[in-house]
Amino acid sequence: MSKKVTTHDISLSLGLSRNTVSKALNDHPSITNETKQRVIEQAIAMGYKKVKQIVASQSQSDGTSSGKTQSIAYLTKHQLYHGTGFWMNVMSGVEEITSGNGYEMKISFVKNEDIDALMLPAVLTSGDIAGFIVAGSMDKPYTEKLLQLPIPKVFININPELPLSGLETDVVFMENEDSIYQITSQLIAAGHQKLGFIGDISSCRSFMERWFGFQRAHFDAGLPMNPAYCITSASADGFQNYEGFARSLKEMNELPDAFVCVNDKIALNVIKYAGEIGKSIPGDLAVSGFDQIEEAEFLGYTLTTVAHDEHQLGLRATEQLLQRLSKPDRAYETIRLATKVVFGESTMAAVRG
Repeated sequence: MSKKVTTHDISLSLGLSRNTVSKALNDHPSITNETKQRVIEQAIAMGYKKVKQIVASQSQSDGTSSGKTQSIAYLTKHQLYHGTGFWMNVMSGVEEITSGNGYEMKISFVKNEDIDALMLPAVLTSGDIAGFIVAGSMDKPYTEKLLQLPIPKVFININPELPLSGLETDVVFMENEDSIYQITSQLIAAGHQKLGFIGDISSCRSFMERWFGFQRAHFDAGLPMNPAYCITSASADGFQNYEGFARSLKEMNELPDAFVCVNDKIALNVIKYAGEIGKSIPGDLAVSGFDQIEEAEFLGYTLTTVAHDEHQLGLRATEQLLQRLSKPDRAYETIRLATKVVFGESTMAAVRG
């Protein structure tokens, strides 16, 4: 039988007094937020059984019964690579539901150095957090640390290295795989035999699922997929550095007939590169994206993409969190909101023989 963990064990592991550990676990005002965070994290890591009870009692004492407004924390990475307004629209959906249900929304931008150091935001140990939402995928170790916290939580997207089966949290996505399957299948049906895929499939499950859709379309069509036309490696900047991105394309022995991109930002970079080397869209190269961002409206032709409502993504994630707060024991859910493929002129080249 494993030894029962006590506050004395926690104090020894941290080099703190037992009294300090006890006060930190009970949210005493004399203890700094940084110390509280260290103690709670260590208690969770050591398997201290009472930590869930302590967090719950803190929430109750700081909640509506005392007249103090509880908060929903919104965590997101300091830098996310999407079209203008994407995550702002998600955030507005979260704020709409939180404020409409009497909660205060607290936003925390997590820096890359904090993720590398596994440093959790202080807002998560402030004592008045009823639950939190994680917007955007973070790396596996940091996500696992967030999952350990005994606070209700919902993820909008998640790291692809974590299996959804057995995951003790709710996850909300846009539909991904089938949308890309439809686009890829249409390109193959139009006669394209050489198709490439671009996107960092290790960065988030959504991108990984889009990759699956690309592969499945090839399999169902009986068309071999050529990895030489694909760029799926990790990218620190989400392929936003155009010079580095252009070098990757230039290093290809030949370009494919079409590129299926994980988002519109990458599709726009492909189109820019094609223009620089004298290739026309869609005559020489068909290109598709995902997200239907406003920047694509200035191309002079329509971009094949996938439309969705990111505001609804924020709404649905927050509704799920409130549901989890009221029914903590119900089965965890993986939720995908519907999307719509929008075929545009960027993939409407003449059928190839």
